[in-house]
Formats: sequence, C-alpha cells, structure tokens
Amino acid sequence: MQESNSRLETLNRQYNTGAKFVKASENPTGMGTRLRLDSEIASYQQYSVNAGLASDQLSLEETALSSIYESMLHAVTSMQAGVNGTYDQANFNTVAQDLEEVRDMLFNLMNTKTAGGEYIFSGNQSLIPAFSKTSDGEYICNADGGQRQVKVSPSVTLTTSDSALSVFEKAQICRTATPGTAGTAVSYDNSDEFNSFVNGYYDVYQNNDLNISVTGNTYTITGRGGTVLQNGTVSDDGSVSFKGMKITLDNGVNNAVVSLDPPANDNVLNTLTSIIDVLRDESVTAYDKGQILRMGQVSLNSAKENVNLTLGHVGARLSNIDSVISSNNALSDIKTEVRANECEVDVYEVVSELLQEQNALNVARQTFSSIHGSTLFDYIH
Repeated sequence: MQESNSRLETLNRQYNTGAKFVKASENPTGMGTRLRLDSEIASYQQYSVNAGLASDQLSLEETALSSIYESMLHAVTSMQAGVNGTYDQANFNTVAQDLEEVRDMLFNLMNTKTAGGEYIFSGNQSLIPAFSKTSDGEYICNADGGQRQVKVSPSVTLTTSDSALSVFEKAQICRTATPGTAGTAVSYDNSDEFNSFVNGYYDVYQNNDLNISVTGNTYTITGRGGTVLQNGTVSDDGSVSFKGMKITLDNGVNNAVVSLDPPANDNVLNTLTSIIDVLRDESVTAYDKGQILRMGQVSLNSAKENVNLTLGHVGARLSNIDSVISSNNALSDIKTEVRANECEVDVYEVVSELLQEQNALNVARQTFSSIHGSTLFDYIH
C-alpha cells in the first residue's frame, strides 16, 4: 500500500503539472535536457522580440527616407522649371519660397525620432538631433558614423539604423572649375555632362589643369601629358564649349588655364540654402540664376541617389527580418516539441494510469481492512 500511495502521488503531480519530473534526482539526464531546451526556447523568444523591434525601427526609417526622396524629387522638378529662360524676379522668388519649404521639411524629416524620443539618423548619439541650425543659417550634422545593431538569431546581427553622416552629409555637390588666367571665365551649359566628365577625369594624385590654346579662330584643349582632349572653332562671342562647360576668353587671350576643382561634399540643406539666397538676390542676373539652378539639380540628384541607395538597403534588411522571424518561430516550435516529448506527460495516459492506481489502492485498502477486522472465531469458522 505504501508503494501504491507513492505511485498515486507521482501520478497526481504529473497530472497537475504536466511534467514527467520536477527534480533532478528523479531524472538527472532528463532535467539537464529540459534546462537546455528552456534556455534555447527563451533565446528564440527574445530573438523574436528583437526582430519585431528592428522591424518597427526599419519601417520608420523607410517611411522617413521615402518622404525625403519625394521631397528632393519635388525640389529638382521645381528647379527645372526655373531654367527655361523666361523667369523674372517674381518667378524666382516663387521658386525660392518652394525650395525653402522643401528644405524645412527635409530638416524635420532628417531629425525623425522614435516613439521613445531617439533620433534615428544620429548614429550612436541617438539623443542628439542629427542636424542643427547655427545662428548664421548653416546646417551642421551632429551624427557620428555609427550604426545601431541588434541580434535577431543565433547567427544573424542586423543593422537597424543609418547615420546621417553617410546618408545626407556626404552628398557630392556639382563639380566646378576655376579659371587660372586673367581674362578667362567659365560657366556651365550642361552641368550633368560636365559633372560626369570631371568625375571620370579628375585624379587627386595628378595635374587636373585644362590648357586652352587659341590660334586665329581655332582652339585646342589639352590635358595632362599634353593629351589633346578637344579642338574646334572659337564661337563668335569668343567662347569655347567643352564637356558642358563654356570657357569665355577676352580679346587678346590666346592661352589660358582652367583648373578642375577638387570634389566637395555638403548636405542638401546647405545646398538648398545657397540656391535660395541666389534666387532672392536681385543683383544676380537671370542667366547666373539659371546656372545655379542647373548646378543645383546635379547636387540634388547626387543627394537623392544616396537616399535611394539607403532605401534599398533598408528594404533588404526588412526582407531579411521576415525570413529570420519565420525561421526563429519554426526552430522554437521544434525545440518546444522536443521538450514536450522529453519532459512532459501524455495527459490521457496519466489519467488512465491514475484511475487504475486509485482502483488498485481501493482494493488493497478494502482487503487490508477486511483482514485486520477478522476475529479468531471468524478464522476458525
């Protein structure tokens, strides 16, 4: 009966807890397996939480970047309208007002914050705005180059943010050239073509001067090593067109040098501010305003391309998160099933055994009671 009581107690505990054992002494190997599986399942649950938070963060960044891209696209369209040669000062003021509104919107979007108040584009300094404006109107990038990361599976660590330093601050502005000879001026008929040429030709370790030689009404342009880059006829206004750049020579200037300027980067906020200031300056000619707008389009397109590339990276990370979450859930389910098989009882089987054990115990108690209640007379009889 004592053995039966002990067995019944074990079955009752298994029925109430659903566990085959609760002490290591009952099943040392099984308890070790259970502790290991508990730890692994808890890890996958935490990975799922991490992945969910990463997904929310990246979705917020994707939304902000998409809005930034659309705003830049609007600015480029607005600038395109301003180079048609028919705009007066009132029209330029309208374009300037439009670009100012775009700039202010971009400033707010670049300082997008999470629900917890962290700036998503500030790198590791998430409590500091990515951009701030100085008293003289310049926009300063405060972000470091850090990217926040989170572990979303045993083997996958995912980047959950991008720094304004790489996305917005390092946008290449339109390439330029500087006359090195008195009586020489440069302007840009096609900033896209000129920008493309300089990006391909410029070499920081070599001479980047263009030499213009005029004989009569013909000219020759040579580059480094005396290589002839172009020759042709000088225009009636004394200008030479080369790769989207217009080089104007005063009368009597037969030899000139134009130096290609080193590449320069700036954020789109300062680029727009410079354009706005020129458009509102009534002392600047309509032609020069058109030049600024053409160059501004090149700078904005460069900045826009940086944003578009980052958007692609964010989209790829979001896609990876979906795959990781599915994988984590599948692995967690497998571990949970293994734990159930190793450490949990079959309730129906336990109930059946429990009933059998209770019946056996009842019979044993009745037999014990019957024997101990008999008298000597009953025995002799």
